[in-house]
Amino acid sequence: MSALFVAVIIAGIAAYKNILSGVNEVQDYALRQIAYSLQYSNNLPVYTTEENDDNDNESIENVPDNDNFDFIAQIWNAKGRLIFASHPDGALPRFSNDGIGTVNWQHEDWRVFSLTYQGEIIQVGQPQNVRNSAAASLALHALIPIVALLPVLGVLIWFGVSFGLRPLGRITAYLQERHADTMRPLPTQELPSEINALVLELNSLLMRLSASFDIQRNFIADAAHQLRTPLTAMLLHAEIITQSDRCEEKEEEFQRLKQSIKRMSHLVKQLLILARQQPDAERVSFSEVDLDALARQVIGELSTLAESRNVDLGLISLGELLVFGNQAALSIMLINLVDNAIRYIPENHKIDIRIYRQPTDHVVLEVEDNGPGIPENERERVFDRFYRGNQSDPVGSGLGLAIVRNIVLQHQGTIVLATGKNKGLLVRISLSAWSNNVINQD
Repeated sequence: MSALFVAVIIAGIAAYKNILSGVNEVQDYALRQIAYSLQYSNNLPVYTTEENDDNDNESIENVPDNDNFDFIAQIWNAKGRLIFASHPDGALPRFSNDGIGTVNWQHEDWRVFSLTYQGEIIQVGQPQNVRNSAAASLALHALIPIVALLPVLGVLIWFGVSFGLRPLGRITAYLQERHADTMRPLPTQELPSEINALVLELNSLLMRLSASFDIQRNFIADAAHQLRTPLTAMLLHAEIITQSDRCEEKEEEFQRLKQSIKRMSHLVKQLLILARQQPDAERVSFSEVDLDALARQVIGELSTLAESRNVDLGLISLGELLVFGNQAALSIMLINLVDNAIRYIPENHKIDIRIYRQPTDHVVLEVEDNGPGIPENERERVFDRFYRGNQSDPVGSGLGLAIVRNIVLQHQGTIVLATGKNKGLLVRISLSAWSNNVINQD
C-alpha cells in the first residue's frame, strides 16, 4: 500500500510539472496572439513623449492608468520612438530581434514577445511571477480531485486486496495447523483459478516429498536390518576369539571376522553410493562422456579381481562413442555391472563388454557372461535393494544392480536383463547419444 502512495505522489509531481509546462506554452501563445492583433489594428491611440527621442524608457503622456494589467503591450516606430504603451509606468526595453525571450526589467523577470511590422516593433510582455502564479493555480486545481480520491482509492485497494488474499489466508492457517510429517494434499475447494493452480502445484510437491520420504524411511530400515547381521556376526566371532584357548579355532574365527569386516565395509560403501544415486536427481553435471574410454578404464581397475578368479574380460567396441551423462555416475554403473559379473560367475569363465550405436541415436552397452544366469522369474527382483537370490558370495550386499538401475533411470535410459548366447546373463543398457542431446537442447 505504501508503495502505491509513493507511486501516486511521484505521478502527481510529474503531472504538476507537465501542467506548469503546458500553461506556460499557452501563455506564450497568448503573447504572440496579442502582438499579431496589434499588428492589424488601425484604431490604436498614438501617445507622445516629451521631445527626447533618445530616452526609450521615459514616461508616456495620456496613457490610461490601470494597475490591473497582466500584460504590457507597446509599439515603437521606425525612428525608435515609443508611440503606444498599455501601461503608464514606462516601456520595456526594446528588442531588435523578433521572437520570444526573457528579460529583467525593474528587478523583475518578464516574458516578452517582439514582432517587426512595416518598420514598427510591436512588443508584448508579461511578468514571470504572474505567469507562475497562474500556472500553479491551474495545476493545483487540476490535482485537487486526484488528491481527494487518494483516501477513497486506498480504502478500495485495501478492501480488494484483503478480499482477494482471503483464500491464501485460509491456506496459511491450514498449513500452520499441520505437523512437520503431514503430507496430505491441501484443499482446493472454492479457490480462485489463479490460487488453485498454485495449490495444485503444492499438492504435487507434497506427493513427491511423501514418496521420497517413504523411500528414505524404507532405505534406512533396510540398511539397519542389513547392517545388523554382519555386526552380530562380528561380535560373535570376537567373543569366540577371546574365549577360545585353541589356536586353530582362534585362527578360523579370526578369518571369519575378517570376512565379516570385508562384507561390512562393502555394504557401507554400496549404501553410500546408493544414497547419492537417486533416479530423480537433477542432471546438473551432464556432459559428453566417451563410453568406450570409460569401459577400458573400468576393465583396468577390475583386471586384478578378474585374474584372481581366472575370468577373461573382453571389450568389443568401434572406438569413441559419446553419450550424454555424468562420468562419475556412469563409472560407478560400469564398475558395479562388471564387479557383479566377476563375483557371481564360476571361475575360468568369460565376460564380454560390447558398446555400439543404434540408428535411433542411442548408444547400447552390453555386459554378457557365460555363467549360470538369472532365472526369468527373478530378473525384476534382482533390482530390489539387498536382494541376493541364491547367490553365495560372502561379500555381496545385494545393492549392485539397484545402484545400476538408479543411475540408468537418472540418465533417462533403459536397462534389460536377458539370456545371452551362451545361456549366461546379458545386461543391455541404452543411453542417449551426445549428438542427439545437443540437437534437442538447441
